[in-house]
Amino acid sequence: MRSPSRFVIRAMAAPAVLASAIAPVADAQTPRLFFEQDGEGPAVVFIEEWAHDTSSWFLLLPSLRESHRLVRYDLRGQGRSEAAADGDYSLAAHGRDLERVLDGLGLQRAHLVGVGLGARIALEVTLARPHRVRSLVLIQPRLEFSEPERAWWELFVGAWGRLDRPSLGEYSSVLVDHWVGTSFATAHRWVPPFYDLVLRRQAAGPLIESLRSWIAAPPVEGSVPPGIPALIVIGGDGAASEEAARRAVPTAARLLLPRSHWPILDASRELGRRLEAFLQSAEAREEGGAR
Repeated sequence: MRSPSRFVIRAMAAPAVLASAIAPVADAQTPRLFFEQDGEGPAVVFIEEWAHDTSSWFLLLPSLRESHRLVRYDLRGQGRSEAAADGDYSLAAHGRDLERVLDGLGLQRAHLVGVGLGARIALEVTLARPHRVRSLVLIQPRLEFSEPERAWWELFVGAWGRLDRPSLGEYSSVLVDHWVGTSFATAHRWVPPFYDLVLRRQAAGPLIESLRSWIAAPPVEGSVPPGIPALIVIGGDGAASEEAARRAVPTAARLLLPRSHWPILDASRELGRRLEAFLQSAEAREEGGAR
């Protein structure tokens, strides 16, 4: 099994090659991106939610390590990745970063698994570069914001600005309730301090700019080609997310988890089993088509 490793995507003028602990990429204007990988087999790239970091996948990974190469990276301005010097946190910029990760690791194609903002990024790359995607998994995808959701986030951003721009750790209880729900956080005492740590070790300014860009993003244009296996994972409060995702990926299979609020945490065992089965099915389908 591949031993766990951590790297940084560094900008250089050379072609993308994995060298020691550095994965050079060609675009010298982009920020360095932190990523981790372990496991052996077909590559799966995980794209995180807004204001999360690579640690957010920890409950989902054990069921996949024996069969797949698991790559997690922090979005620009999140976790241990650098902020964008030019302030660009558009979906297009995030999409270019995902391609940089693929290039830096020498991956021509990979399975893409995204949650929240990460699901929108994975979808945009799939629409623009379908030849690089073996399969697509959208978990609790936030492809569009309803007016109440948009208003809630705009109030959040406004409050942050009025309160002298504190660490987002000051809002951990509000965000935990929004992401995972009060019941799960109360029943699992590690959840609030976990998110408090994740939020406090990130710079708030880049996160807020990324959030603003996401809220202002235009609707999804186009739909995923039917030849790409896809799975939409929806928790109990994700009906609006499912509708937008079905329009963008009309041939996708659905996994409904009605008792789940945030599947990567509160339904991680079931999601892990179903995700492994889906990936294996996608690989078998690809191998069968190649014969």
